[in-house]
Amino acid sequence: MFDDNHRPNVMQVLGHIFSRRLPARVARRAGNRPPPGVGPFRSAYCRDVAKLSASERAKLPDSAFAYVDSRGKRMLPIHDEPHVRNALARFDQVKFENDASRERARKRLLNAAKRYSIVPVGFLTGQIRSERKHAAAGRLVIELGRIGAPADLEQHLRSVLRDPTLVVLHWSEAAGAYLNGAGKPTPLPADQGQQAVTFLERDGRPMTLLLHNAAVLDDPDLADTVQAAVRFVIEKERLDGQVRGRAADAATLPTGFVTILLTDIESSTALLRQLGDSYADLLDGVRDIIRDAVLRAGGREVEVRADEFFAVFERVVSAIEAAVAIQRTLSKRTWTDDLDVRVRMGIHSGLITLTDGGYIGLSVHTAARLCSAGHGGQIVVSEETRAAIGDPLPLDVHFRSLGRHHLAGLPRAEMLFQVEADGLLTEFPPLRSAGGSRR
Repeated sequence: MFDDNHRPNVMQVLGHIFSRRLPARVARRAGNRPPPGVGPFRSAYCRDVAKLSASERAKLPDSAFAYVDSRGKRMLPIHDEPHVRNALARFDQVKFENDASRERARKRLLNAAKRYSIVPVGFLTGQIRSERKHAAAGRLVIELGRIGAPADLEQHLRSVLRDPTLVVLHWSEAAGAYLNGAGKPTPLPADQGQQAVTFLERDGRPMTLLLHNAAVLDDPDLADTVQAAVRFVIEKERLDGQVRGRAADAATLPTGFVTILLTDIESSTALLRQLGDSYADLLDGVRDIIRDAVLRAGGREVEVRADEFFAVFERVVSAIEAAVAIQRTLSKRTWTDDLDVRVRMGIHSGLITLTDGGYIGLSVHTAARLCSAGHGGQIVVSEETRAAIGDPLPLDVHFRSLGRHHLAGLPRAEMLFQVEADGLLTEFPPLRSAGGSRR
């Protein structure tokens, strides 16, 4: 039928199949032309058709229309051959109330086409293409629902969308760039060519980026489904992180040498007096910002108590990145009554012991003292943390020495540092002395 040097496309194959089944009178009428819908004759459906007047439409029964919605509006007249052809061409332009009504209209239209000996090759091909996209969307939702971690997201998307070039990047506030699965900043290609970029945001802020073949998501409905499915996976992991953190599941929290991040809100008592019941909304807003940054950086929420937040990280750099991201986001946030809401932070690395009641040890105590010594907007880091950094910091992040300080409850003076980065405050009063007031 077809030789190796002339491989047919789908339209040609369907044309060949249907041409063998044409009634004799239709074949004579068509001559050697392909049936309507194939190649250059696809517009054959759209022959000029006289528009029905209101009185003419009123005389037609409901059965003369392929679709009648729940309010009685009648669409796609199919009472004669020209209108059937017109309905075939316009079918995908109609907004159906649901899938069931679409399917009923499709069957009525195909029966009408059969009645007038119309071979709807183009219509069927369009339906196959549409169903293929919907099937891809369905597979996507099913597959992504099984993902155990965001690290698997890229591979699943490549498989389901059949695009081996697809890349998933996640926004990092600390780096000020999109990061790949290895946590490395990844610039977008200057000349994207056949590639397209799909951005996903959360609350108006960058969240995730998909770099993919432009043809993969050329259908708006499929693109919406993909974005919803990806957002579901990321938000699901974010929520799971919150639930695991609140439960402080001892079986999953890291042990051994970890980096601790402790935060609290400066002047929280004064804010509470000023806001009254509205303070709860401010507290939730601050917690959401901290929680989001901790999760994005790969940390674990351990405990939230009043205005304090306790998180742990297996990588030192991740804790630094989370802290910088939190301060940057807080500095851009506008609060009720133009309040100046600032959070102080302490970061310390060391051995830690995990018990049924949570983490214990001098490392926890040290992180708490660092946090207490700082000021709103400041990130205070211990010498142990600075020495333990194994991965390079983002280019704009560096440490400034604050000298040695003897903090309450610690056996010796500690060499402390301040994290500095673009967008962060840099000038603060001296660190609080031993036993100084936190409020």
